[in-house]
Amino acid sequence: MPVNDEVIILVDQHNNIIGDVPRRKMDFSTDFHRVTYILVFNKAGNLLVQKRAADKAFCPNFYGITTGGVVEKGESYIDSAHRELQEELGFDAPLESQGIFLTQGEGFNIWGKIFVCHYDQEEHGELTLQQKEVASIHEMSIDDILTNPNNLPFTPDSLDALQHFTSQLTQAKSDDPL
Repeated sequence: MPVNDEVIILVDQHNNIIGDVPRRKMDFSTDFHRVTYILVFNKAGNLLVQKRAADKAFCPNFYGITTGGVVEKGESYIDSAHRELQEELGFDAPLESQGIFLTQGEGFNIWGKIFVCHYDQEEHGELTLQQKEVASIHEMSIDDILTNPNNLPFTPDSLDALQHFTSQLTQAKSDDPL
């Protein structure tokens, strides 16, 4: 197996871990897996939205409302969230859980966990984007994302995460999977 081939945690439809699989062998249209979704707010209260790289397998050139990614073998949701934040944006910050949710669509079956964090350039320094993942960063209000006046292509799973957050459909619970 190539050194850089991620091994992804597989879960059942109830979010119980049932195994793992290398990313290259994953069937995203049928396999359930875990993903972290981090809503990164700036001092103005807007979200930092990522335009995805053009060569991404899932939704290239779309706008990802959240930072995050798949939970790898041996990781908890929180460990994955901190890793993804550092990899994609080049900083780390305290994360506040907003709970878990199921999102499904064409090509994905995900048990996601939503986190919130706050980015302050004075405190965290300049963002360092992971070029293979993130083409650019855009500051957007929640209202502009939800009304989408510019008809931007948002990744469907991150849009679902934001809708769960804004509608308060999720909340952190003591028995949420770590």
